[in-house]
Amino acid sequence: MEETPFRQELARAEAIAGLRHALDSKYRQICKVARRDWERLFGGKDLADSCVNVRVAASPSNATRGSGFLKSRRQSISKRATKRLPRFAQ
Repeated sequence: MEETPFRQELARAEAIAGLRHALDSKYRQICKVARRDWERLFGGKDLADSCVNVRVAASPSNATRGSGFLKSRRQSISKRATKRLPRFAQ
């Protein structure tokens, strides 16, 4: 009996599905064993496992609260000097 292309493709799909199932089962088994080993080796209560406390403190600075606008430290250019220069030179 000659296999049709459809039957060949079906056989490939079934083989791939079987391999995926086997890999998934093996992966789950490896995870269970690893979890059991982890709990056996590190199952004791560790202070780091319970919680972490973080304290943030601001150091005093010279900054002053304000509106967010600072005075410019640049010296203003007079309008006369600006008018003498061509626009692209400013």
